[in-house]
Amino acid sequence: MKPFALARVLQLAERRSETLARTVKLAHGVWLRARGRQVQLTALRDAHIAQLAGELREGVTAAQLQETNRLQRAQAAEMRAAQEAIDAAHRDWQARLAEWLQVEQRVKALRLLEQRYLAQAAVVQRRSEQREHDELVELTHRRESGLRRP
Repeated sequence: MKPFALARVLQLAERRSETLARTVKLAHGVWLRARGRQVQLTALRDAHIAQLAGELREGVTAAQLQETNRLQRAQAAEMRAAQEAIDAAHRDWQARLAEWLQVEQRVKALRLLEQRYLAQAAVVQRRSEQREHDELVELTHRRESGLRRP
């Protein structure tokens, strides 16, 4: 019996799926790190706001207030950049995940074809063995019949 014709295609699809699975995990890690950075920035902003509230109670000069406003604008810009990084990382992760799922479906389909092929090959093999067995039984029966007729 000849081997499964799509065995090489299946092997290549499995390798591609494994490679894509690693890229999905990597993209997910990038997304998680981006979210972690946003959490850090939020904590820094909250600490700065608490510090500013204390300073405002005591009173601040106009120059200090301008510096505080500049820092808050910088923090807001950094928070927007962090959110954009999260969004981009999430889109990348989802795109890689969709690509992996598509390849994984192909691998499953090829495996199913392989299983069907192997099942069919087993049926053909059993039929061949049964045919050989039947021929051997018939030949043996003829020989025995021929020896008894003298």
